[in-house]
Amino acid sequence: MEKIKVLLADDHQIMLDGLKAIFAKDKALSIVGTACNGLEVLEFLKKETVDVLLLDLQMPGMDGLETTMHVKKSYPEIKVIMLTTNDEGSIITSLFKVGANGYLLKNASKDYLIQGIKDVYDGKKVISSHLTEKMIESLTEEPKTGSGNIPTITKREVEVIKLIALEHTTQEIADLLFVSTNTVATHKRNLFVKMDVKNSVGMIRKAAEWGLIE
Repeated sequence: MEKIKVLLADDHQIMLDGLKAIFAKDKALSIVGTACNGLEVLEFLKKETVDVLLLDLQMPGMDGLETTMHVKKSYPEIKVIMLTTNDEGSIITSLFKVGANGYLLKNASKDYLIQGIKDVYDGKKVISSHLTEKMIESLTEEPKTGSGNIPTITKREVEVIKLIALEHTTQEIADLLFVSTNTVATHKRNLFVKMDVKNSVGMIRKAAEWGLIE
């Protein structure tokens, strides 16, 4: 049986070392490489064949959401699993919308993680069990926009938009919302996808058109 070729991406070396040690014990998996961010992932994929990409959501340079978008556009056959500590429903749904095949939390057991890799390789979608409820909450949360084709923007995302419109920096927004700068950056990327814009200026303009900000 041919082994499943897995590429690991995480900006913490201790996490990469731990995952490599876990997967080395399974005869069905082969770790073909590691990367510290999305840019390194894309460079690696230019040279090597990969079946499953297991990557962190919050990474410097290029985060997991943007990396998934690039990988699915250039290498649609590669299965992508997000391995993260972030359990926000709106981010999970956005990842699946751009092509992710799985979303697992870093507190998952090694057996659950290994089985998840095998399942996505076989064409299935995987998600940590309790996150399903988070996704449903995100999809059914009271919209903060109008109707029609306008997507639902969560309360936290509206907060981020308003603070950006007030010209707060990423660090200031993180401090005000009691989250990390990586989480703020992920919310911004998530909003870019939802609102189909390329930068904060376009996001603010569209938010005003939709009545999210004055």
